[in-house]
Amino acid sequence: MPTQKLTQRFVDSLPQSDKLVQYFDETLKGFGVYTTANAKTYFIQARVNGKEKKRSIGKASLMKLDAAKIAAKEVLALMAKGIDPVEEEKKQAVLTLTLSETFERYKQSRQLKPRTIQCYQDLLNGYVKGWGDQPIANITKEMIANKHAEVGANHGENAANNLMRTISSLYNFAYVLADEKIDPNPVHRLRQTRQWYKVDRRETFIRSSELGYWYTAVMQVENNIIRDYLLLLMFTGLRKQEGMQLKWENVDMRNRTFTIPPERSKNGKAHTLPMSNYLYRLFQQRRAERINGYVFPGSGSAGHLVETDRQIRLVEHKTKLLINEVSSQEELDQKIAENPDEVVPGIKFCLHDLRRTFITVAESTEISYASLQKLLNHSSGSSITSSYIQITTERLREPMERISNKLLELMGSTQTISENDASENPAA
Repeated sequence: MPTQKLTQRFVDSLPQSDKLVQYFDETLKGFGVYTTANAKTYFIQARVNGKEKKRSIGKASLMKLDAAKIAAKEVLALMAKGIDPVEEEKKQAVLTLTLSETFERYKQSRQLKPRTIQCYQDLLNGYVKGWGDQPIANITKEMIANKHAEVGANHGENAANNLMRTISSLYNFAYVLADEKIDPNPVHRLRQTRQWYKVDRRETFIRSSELGYWYTAVMQVENNIIRDYLLLLMFTGLRKQEGMQLKWENVDMRNRTFTIPPERSKNGKAHTLPMSNYLYRLFQQRRAERINGYVFPGSGSAGHLVETDRQIRLVEHKTKLLINEVSSQEELDQKIAENPDEVVPGIKFCLHDLRRTFITVAESTEISYASLQKLLNHSSGSSITSSYIQITTERLREPMERISNKLLELMGSTQTISENDASENPAA
């Protein structure tokens, strides 16, 4: 390795070069200057834990030789101790990662669905927005315990648990990035002190005796898009977003099937379902009123339906009128005033209740467990036998028809569609 006694005059006199040319100082081992077509740069080169490392000190146009040597000595001293200054700077940067920065890196490192990202974002912005700009390593056990209790008391126990699960995932990610040089996950405090809220899994569904009222109320919804959306969920068991984001490109009217693509299904697997005769007629109605590429279009930037709360409340109110055999709120108020004990509440439900109702009715038709799993796009589990059972979409057509007919029967609907009624087969 050629060396040269570096002086300020020598450095100033160095010409630019098309190729990188290095000059090592003979008075400070490992220190030198190199030239390129654009600049002259001071550098150091030494071994760190047996590996050759080269690091820039600074541009010769911005610092004098004496200053560069002082800086080089400090770096070389660290490298002699087995410390790589550049890697150390990276580690220090990780140690000071803020909660918001950690979330950004976490998103980049994972293949998260847009809905999951939005859920995390809503939780962080909604409950711990003030924590976003501080290092995640500064989050303490006391902060976690206090925030968990505060959110639980003011916004619900489920929200509090979900917030802490989100923070826990981000902290575990930061812990790995920092080579375990930050404190252990503070969210573990909740388990150690048994502070996690015990939130029972919701198991509500619409009972058979209520389906007639529910169906009649849904058919009175003036917004046809939301009306048909609610019916689709009831007659297929689809999840909320699977239905809302269903596109016409995934609907095959000719073969009477529709598919939830893997990027929109919960388990990441494509989910193709046959249309029962009732569903086929529903899709015909939707296609006749087609606005854009979504089966259930919306007026917002998303392009698809995103909100149904107002209509759900309307259906609940309508069912209350129907169950109590009155036609208006005024009549209901009069009935409450005369005999409040005889007034029956309406049917309260959320969108996932429709999936649970579909499952309950499907099970009552005595279809096979394997078919039910396939209809719901549930994993077949670790059973060796179940892994050999392959159920095609066509094999699901009869069970789907049976479930639709059972639902219509329970609803007391006169719209049961015969095969002849739905025999037309327009081009997709």
